[in-house]
Amino acid sequence: MKRVISIAGVLVSTVWLAACGSTTSTSAAATFSVVPATATAVASSGKTFTILGDSTHADRIITYPWQTSFTVSITETAGVGRKITGVTIKVQQATGGVIMVPTGTDQEHYDYLAQVANASIPAKGTGTVALNPVWYWLPNGGREAVVTVTFSFLDDNDSSFSESTTVNVQ
Repeated sequence: MKRVISIAGVLVSTVWLAACGSTTSTSAAATFSVVPATATAVASSGKTFTILGDSTHADRIITYPWQTSFTVSITETAGVGRKITGVTIKVQQATGGVIMVPTGTDQEHYDYLAQVANASIPAKGTGTVALNPVWYWLPNGGREAVVTVTFSFLDDNDSSFSESTTVNVQ
């Protein structure tokens, strides 16, 4: 399951750099810092999702076994303000930080809450987004995952675009 606040734009590639206690990625116009650098998965309870059945199989209601949380800070570096217009995530199962694409019809299931502070980021300013919590279930039964967070923006020049950063979850 994905919750989409809103969507706009074109992906802009990013370069990934490591920093003390956080993960930092840089694009032509912004720096993304993630705290903690590697998020921790903890047991979840109470939040469920449904796998729809068919005429011979009942629907299955499954509790998300894992949840994590982290905060992304976005620092505008090009001197052009921007407004966050959307936040989406994708959770993918991983081993050793490498994404392991499920086989067959298996798929990851996830849901999240995003709290946006400072949606309007001034030129050379900073905005933050807390993803707390991110609930997930992986087809391989594991807890290690890579979360890709994609932000949609509208800058002060009325240009729409998207940028992404990733977070490893252990």
